[in-house]
Amino acid sequence: MFNIKTFIKIPSVEIENLNEVTENPNKYFINIDNENEVKKYNQDLDVEYINGVIIIEYYNNLLMDFSLWDLVDQLWSYLIKIIEDVLEVGYGMAYFPDQPIKVEMKVVSKDLLLFSLDEGKIIRELLPMQEFINALLKSGDNFFRRFMEHFGEEIDYNYELKKIKAIKEQFINCN
Repeated sequence: MFNIKTFIKIPSVEIENLNEVTENPNKYFINIDNENEVKKYNQDLDVEYINGVIIIEYYNNLLMDFSLWDLVDQLWSYLIKIIEDVLEVGYGMAYFPDQPIKVEMKVVSKDLLLFSLDEGKIIRELLPMQEFINALLKSGDNFFRRFMEHFGEEIDYNYELKKIKAIKEQFINCN
């Protein structure tokens, strides 16, 4: 079971200690689904540089945590591109937008995908491919839709939403 959530960084709060961030994430981040909290910071957010984090948890095992914050909309775009590459050639890789953190996904069998994250320590996890890709696509779609709802005409993620829809259709036809 996957738990994938997106958070945006509270603009006025500086991050100085990653241990503090992981121990007290609510001090620094707001869940994108928390509409009331997000609206409090609408005027302060720079929609060109949206800092945030994608949390990926698989059965209580954190694959990506609050210490891995970056430009979250770009990171989602990169993850979607990795999925597209995985479905086309069996392998996808990208670096975080603003950090030398490498994310890789590789098909290892019809049903399994190797997820790797290299951020100093290397995380490798063998995951059920269909479930993981579906969870990523659903969460990416949720992020882009919610952000457009929160910020209206200031931002347009229709390209990303169309790409997710096309990947979902391709993925369904592959299985």
